[in-house]
Amino acid sequence: MSIFNRIFGIAIIFLLFTCNKNADNVETETSVNPTPILKLENNQFYISGLTFSDSLKTVYLSRIETNVPQIIDSAIVKNKTFNFSGFISNPEEYIITTNLSDSPFRFLVDASKIEVFINQNVEKSASYSSTTIQKQYKSYRDSITAFRNKGVKLYYDLKGDFSSKKIAKLKLDRVKLFAERSRYTRDFIKNNPNSYLSVILLKNEINAYGIKEIRTLFDNLSPDLKSIASVKTLDSVITEIETTDRNSKIIDIQLTETPIKKIEYRPKAYGFSGVNPYGETLSLQSIPKGKVILIDFWASWCGPCRATNPQLVTLYNKYHNQGLEIFSISEDKGTTEWINAIATDNLQWDYHIIDNNKSIAFRYGVESIPFKLLIDKNGNIASEKISGNALESRIKTLLAE
Repeated sequence: MSIFNRIFGIAIIFLLFTCNKNADNVETETSVNPTPILKLENNQFYISGLTFSDSLKTVYLSRIETNVPQIIDSAIVKNKTFNFSGFISNPEEYIITTNLSDSPFRFLVDASKIEVFINQNVEKSASYSSTTIQKQYKSYRDSITAFRNKGVKLYYDLKGDFSSKKIAKLKLDRVKLFAERSRYTRDFIKNNPNSYLSVILLKNEINAYGIKEIRTLFDNLSPDLKSIASVKTLDSVITEIETTDRNSKIIDIQLTETPIKKIEYRPKAYGFSGVNPYGETLSLQSIPKGKVILIDFWASWCGPCRATNPQLVTLYNKYHNQGLEIFSISEDKGTTEWINAIATDNLQWDYHIIDNNKSIAFRYGVESIPFKLLIDKNGNIASEKISGNALESRIKTLLAE
């Protein structure tokens, strides 16, 4: 069923019921006994949820802060319904997870009534609101979903033919598709200078494009948008990146003139190998020497893993040309969900293998996922259990060595 048809169905379903609850003016709050809602206060949002699952008991609402989802509220599901309400200054992307799955459903929250249907496959849930920005967001997400579906199709079009010619063509087609998707987002920002959605997308893509292009796209935003406090903050962040980029050239020169002596102990990384989505065997030694390697243990069913994937994409786009490689090791049991997640999350690097018996994870002492570690240019383990801002900072340090 298409997303349009699914959302249309939701709209019909939600005409049958409307829920309400009071909200305080600081935090979101939940209710298990919804009452009809008539009118929202200024800057108030109201999320009315429905599920057909008898097993769904609790729903969690999260904001994305520094690329990591932070749970801000939870709701008990009663009679297959739930709701959240609160106040929001500007539209933001939020995430819903459930007691049944950590897989995230990403949607837009603005000051409006928002209807949400939680699918058994949480990622394929849907939301609806009648505001202009919500309609823009739906149109944009539909287009991004189409790009992702094309990415999945590229893998399945191999039809078991893993010849070097077929794989080379797939890799080329994948690069073209990623470029097309990036161009679509860029064009949306250019063509919608009055929409706050452009601000959200610009923030999401701030490390995907060159800083000069980011500045050009930002400067194209309307004066009204630029007068908003959160947009002024984004301007300051862009300015800081511009300054850092200028200063980094001086820092790089100084580092080459005065090499840093390594005084910390770094054990040698363990070798490993596995099968990639093309049926080829890849090993740690497949990556050329002299690279900084980020090894990411993850799985398609792991919500926290999937939530950190956007940061990995950002890091790859920002530092790959400087010598960063990412090696993703999945703990999925089957290939279908694994391949779908690679395409859906835009994990464009070449190094993906599956570790369904967890033999690699055991050797590296991985007890839970996500688990990330960094290998320096000499093949030594430089950091383990690292994430967030510390991860990027450490990558920059290792690349400079």
